[in-house]
Amino acid sequence: MESVLKFFPERIKKAILEKFREGIYEIRVRVGKPIILICDFGEVRVNYVPCQREILEILQFLCDNSVYSFQNQICNRVYYS
Repeated sequence: MESVLKFFPERIKKAILEKFREGIYEIRVRVGKPIILICDFGEVRVNYVPCQREILEILQFLCDNSVYSFQNQICNRVYYS
């Protein structure tokens, strides 16, 4: 879990860890919506709503501050649920 949480800003990381620590296999983070954790027993809502700046911070960290270099990969692998 810690290996995934290193990509998140401290406030989001803290909110996730306060709610749930184990058995998470998907984290859904959207601007203006509560964070959703997909766990072994279903969905768990985290009482935290990230702002656009935090989402951008996650994206920049994942892309090593070079979103442009990952632009094609991001555009071609967008999944909607």
